[in-house]
Amino acid sequence: MRKEVLFVGFIALLLLAACNAVPDINSKTLPEGDAERGETLFHESVDGTASCVSCHLTTDETLIGPGLAGIAERAASRVDGLSAVDYIVDSIVHPANFIVSGYSNLMYAGYGRKLSEQDIADLLAYLLTL
Repeated sequence: MRKEVLFVGFIALLLLAACNAVPDINSKTLPEGDAERGETLFHESVDGTASCVSCHLTTDETLIGPGLAGIAERAASRVDGLSAVDYIVDSIVHPANFIVSGYSNLMYAGYGRKLSEQDIADLLAYLLTL
């Protein structure tokens, strides 16, 4: 009886982990982005998530997170061997991977599960215009 309970518990944990897993989203899997739609998404909550603008300004000023003006140029030099596009996508999908110096790991970690690949592509297209 005890083994069966442990087995069922183990299976439940595996299922829970699978439900919370972030899909493998990267710049190579994304469709073409629409910057105009990305700007709209930047200002709106998607599926109960915090909007980007609740923590980030599109200027170089800090709100909670860093200002995003010139993000494409800065992102290109953040991590050796990682393009600006890959850095930005990874920062949305896996925000704890790269924490900008002087900031804490406060970004919502569920965007990779809540946003569609199209949403991420659109946000990326918009961010690259800043």
